[in-house]
Amino acid sequence: MGSKSPRSEGLNAWIAGQRWFSAKSRRIVASHIHDQLRVGEATLYLVRLGLDDGSTPTYVVPLRGETALDDAFDDPSFCRALLDLVRSGGRVAGERTALIGRPSTAFPRDLPSDAGVHRVTGEQSNTSVVYGDRLIAKYFRRLVAGVNPDLEMSRYLTEVAGFANTPPLAGALEYLAADGSVATFAVAQALVRDAQDGWRWLLERLGRGDGALPALAGLGRRTAELHLALARPTADPAFAPEPITEADVAAWSEAVQRQLDAARAALDGRVADGVPRRVDGSGLAALVGRVKMRHHGDFHLGQTLAVGDGADFFLIDFEGEPLRPLGERRRKHTPLRDVAGLLRSLGYAAASVAAPPGWEDEARRAFTRGYREAAGAAPFLPASERALARALAVLEVEKAAYEVVYEANNRPAWVAIPVRGLVSAALRSGPAAGAA
Repeated sequence: MGSKSPRSEGLNAWIAGQRWFSAKSRRIVASHIHDQLRVGEATLYLVRLGLDDGSTPTYVVPLRGETALDDAFDDPSFCRALLDLVRSGGRVAGERTALIGRPSTAFPRDLPSDAGVHRVTGEQSNTSVVYGDRLIAKYFRRLVAGVNPDLEMSRYLTEVAGFANTPPLAGALEYLAADGSVATFAVAQALVRDAQDGWRWLLERLGRGDGALPALAGLGRRTAELHLALARPTADPAFAPEPITEADVAAWSEAVQRQLDAARAALDGRVADGVPRRVDGSGLAALVGRVKMRHHGDFHLGQTLAVGDGADFFLIDFEGEPLRPLGERRRKHTPLRDVAGLLRSLGYAAASVAAPPGWEDEARRAFTRGYREAAGAAPFLPASERALARALAVLEVEKAAYEVVYEANNRPAWVAIPVRGLVSAALRSGPAAGAA
């Protein structure tokens, strides 16, 4: 590192303490400045870390000044400089990479260059910035080679599928490496006005004694409409639906088993009674012959925006589960994974506010009813309600097991919530499963 770069000792400790540093259970043992690019009055450092498990992730670290550990995203002028790159399709070059703006046809050209800037608080793996009342840009702090699914899905839903209930894509920022590979740094989208994070919205509704069941049925309908839009035939091979084969079901069942094994390891080998050592993958057998397709990939209440106190919903953040490799997040699967994810989110909501007895079951029924009614005879649904219930239960086992690993590594005090969900889903995943 050059004399004007941050000292590695202080930089390592600073990165380890940031909310967006995703490897909380790992120790940084080394770091290297892979490249640095000047944007406005700040420097974007691409920092390649060495972790104690041998992995070498790269993080984007924008700092004000030459050596100070001062996050430039707290500086409105730096945030405006990044947006100006998107607006103009500009390019900033470093020694090994270049940062390139990619405006879309939906970029609001009348947005003032001095629009107000507001950094969103409370986020973890990413940093979001609101520009005036028109745009929100999400900046990915961990840089991964390849097109981020959030950009790819937003572009497809905006420009091809015409799905009205996701914010239109305004543009992006991409890193271009010397070998021609790209990595997504930012995605900018239209700001949905008068909207509230779906997770906070539901907790508030529950807090005032309103179970929001009709609204949750509406969310189910919007979820089905998203899947129907993604299930349409297309010439784009990345989005064209494909028949589910027996080999797919076998591979997915093994993936569920690996996730269950990972959850058991995260709990030091102790899993509650009722969770078998082997998952009953036959619950996915009814999916053979249906279609696999692109879907949200990490769907929960926090990936929705409630408009008009739940009168309607926008679906956002198509990045996929951040702990999974990029290629896996882009892979086609049954979209019922999204349904399972939202059902698990209802379980979290019930536990977080001590919902009334029976509310979680009622909420699950309301959401799945709305979904089923809107989906109709969709090519991604099993033939019977019982087959649908079993498939959802197996997928909930996978999701709850993933949550166990996440909570064990990041929020140990929360781990009991997904463990309860894991037990419940395991009981419903066998041949005697009833309705969801």
